[in-house]
Amino acid sequence: MLVFTDKINTRQVEGDKLLAMPAPPDSRPPDAGLDATDATDATNAEWVTIDDLAHTFAVPVSTLRMYQHRGLIPPPAKRGRVGYYGPDHAARLRLVAELQDRGFSLAGIKELLDGWQRGRSLDDLLGLPVGGGVWTAEPPLVLAPADLAARFPGLELTPALMRRVVELALVELTDDGRIRVLSPQFLETGTRLAALGVPIDEILDEYVVLRATTDAIAAQFTTIFRRHLWSSFAAAGLPADQVGSITGALGELGTLAQSIVAVTLRVSLQGAAQQFLDEQA
Repeated sequence: MLVFTDKINTRQVEGDKLLAMPAPPDSRPPDAGLDATDATDATNAEWVTIDDLAHTFAVPVSTLRMYQHRGLIPPPAKRGRVGYYGPDHAARLRLVAELQDRGFSLAGIKELLDGWQRGRSLDDLLGLPVGGGVWTAEPPLVLAPADLAARFPGLELTPALMRRVVELALVELTDDGRIRVLSPQFLETGTRLAALGVPIDEILDEYVVLRATTDAIAAQFTTIFRRHLWSSFAAAGLPADQVGSITGALGELGTLAQSIVAVTLRVSLQGAAQQFLDEQA
């Protein structure tokens, strides 16, 4: 891991801004000409020279040049022979500092920034497999309203009901008036519960409760991953030779989480059923 003695002073900034790095606004710093290769430019108040930027972040100019050489910050907007750095350069520097504080090496930071700029997700950056398993979303199912209603005999798809399932992110309405079911598996479960006589409102109420429970379970396993697996990986600077093992561990942890939930739910159901029968005896 590369160690830095020149630490940047940090403060919280918005992640989306850190990664965007748009071109500077169309105005000019004082007494600066524009040649054919110069970038578009900068306001007097918001855009500064590299010396001023180094002073603001309390690091040597050489550190900033090294960051620029490594692609961690973009080149400055040039006016003649003078380069100017704007608010987004400062925001990117704060992000670099934040990631350093979290144990990332410069090489790891560069890989993350490049991946995010290209729109890659975290699982893609970590090399998680695509297709199957806990990391893959269900393919949605698109139905005509009449086809959806046919799955729930006697149920009227009222505006209030449709509004609720949309708000719960269970379905989306398409431009052509059809319904996109985001979890066909939950639809199948709901259909079977309704066939047993459970009212649709109660099915949705239980979904809300169970989703909150599973969100809490997911947060617990995320904490386990961060504490016991990710922290040492990040502290080592995201070494390339450990990416395979951390990826495998993350995939296995997801599978184990599902397995534990299934096992404990089965035990809980058995216990609750036995208690109910004992009460009826």
